[in-house]
Amino acid sequence: MYLFFFRETWRSIRQHRGLAVTAVLSLTGALVLSGLFLLLTHNAEIGLQVLGDRREMVVYLRDNVTPSERDMLLGRLHDLYGDATYVSKQQAWDEFSQSVGDPELLEAVGENPLPASIRVKLKPELLNATAMEAVSKQVGELPEVEDVRYGAEWVRRLDNLTDSLKLAALVVGTVAALAILFVMYNTLRLTVLARRQQVEIMSRLGASDRFIATPFVIEATLVAGVAALIALGLLYAAQQALARRILGIGFLPLSWTLAYFGAALALGWFAAQLALARVLRSVGP
Repeated sequence: MYLFFFRETWRSIRQHRGLAVTAVLSLTGALVLSGLFLLLTHNAEIGLQVLGDRREMVVYLRDNVTPSERDMLLGRLHDLYGDATYVSKQQAWDEFSQSVGDPELLEAVGENPLPASIRVKLKPELLNATAMEAVSKQVGELPEVEDVRYGAEWVRRLDNLTDSLKLAALVVGTVAALAILFVMYNTLRLTVLARRQQVEIMSRLGASDRFIATPFVIEATLVAGVAALIALGLLYAAQQALARRILGIGFLPLSWTLAYFGAALALGWFAAQLALARVLRSVGP
């Protein structure tokens, strides 16, 4: 029986190759557009993750903090919030001197005005504006702490950018899914209508709707799969071309690629179910 279904599918594609080619090209266009945005989203997430990993909290210490108090604070910050590194007044001055690079300006400053501090590389679950603000308030209330800085506005903007990127990916994915459903629906509708006489004969002979529909469902899934493979090939070619000019541009990971291909197949199957549920009734006895 399965051989019959695949044979009927192949015969339908051969007889209506124009429709099949048009469907593949239309689906490929929609999948390439969504894939390009998916590729952009993936690389943007990598970039945002790198920036996010550099988010740190600087805890400025009071001048009268003793070494034992400092060490206890270091351990507490490390246990509760993340990796904590002590920066002495001299280390802070040396870093400042290297960044300024102007001896005359440094001489004008005079004595080292920079306080000792502790740099905290926060745990991943704390790398967001809300959590960092809460941590900043908690740490700022400790008696050894003079001030806490973490670049609140920059962190807030980075979080907003991440949220906007996810929303845009959702919108583009939804539009692409609707485009695939539209193309497959109309392609199958035309294919079924072109074989109206054959479908009517099979229906009169007692064939069930499922039996009649199965070759069309296989055809829709096959067309969607071919379009997805072509789209992935074009996306890979585009990524390779960009990688020669922009370092760090990577292709979709395997999990994303499989999900992309599987989503295309699922949409093809779903579009076939929608189309056939309505069209077969209109051509039946």
